[in-house]
Amino acid sequence: MVEIPVAQIDKEDRDPASLHYPLPFPIRIVAGLIRRIRLRWLLLRHPRLKIGRKTGIWFGDVRFTTKWGEIQIGDECQLISGNLLGRLFIGNRVNVLGAIKLGGSGKYSVTIGDDTWIAPNVYICPSTHKCRERSRTIRQQGLQGGDIRIGSDCWIGVNVVISPGITIGDGAVIGANSVVTKDIPEYAIAVGAPARVIGYRE
Repeated sequence: MVEIPVAQIDKEDRDPASLHYPLPFPIRIVAGLIRRIRLRWLLLRHPRLKIGRKTGIWFGDVRFTTKWGEIQIGDECQLISGNLLGRLFIGNRVNVLGAIKLGGSGKYSVTIGDDTWIAPNVYICPSTHKCRERSRTIRQQGLQGGDIRIGSDCWIGVNVVISPGITIGDGAVIGANSVVTKDIPEYAIAVGAPARVIGYRE
């Protein structure tokens, strides 16, 4: 990639998003050192947290809870923001752009395959409150649920809710604002509340 000095670009052609401003070498050294210290501190605080090689974490915007189980994150992932809870198993090259809640609750787990994208405001939790009995409060009825499995090369759109016990096949796409209440086949495109399959990737 050829870098063009800012002085050679006309004002009307200047697009800040497309320009590359490398940090000075000393700042890069200090930033890398701070990142390693914060990562070491994070792993000391959460012994059941395992993070793969070249995985990026936006510290302060990503929160981990391992008291209900371990969290395993693969290589080359990007965690932008979200609440990650054990038991949670994330493959390689997964991007989490802003999950409201992502992970298990001790008894049940969430597994995400390689190369999957999780958009902002996604809710993926394998347990929910029982609420059918009117004679007892919802608090008294406890939890129910099932493991959630999301395949490789999936795209989970903005504001999606995935119900407990759901399996989403490899390559599936879940449209924005969908509520997934049934299993989704491989390479299917599903939208709606409840989500239904409207087509397949070619």
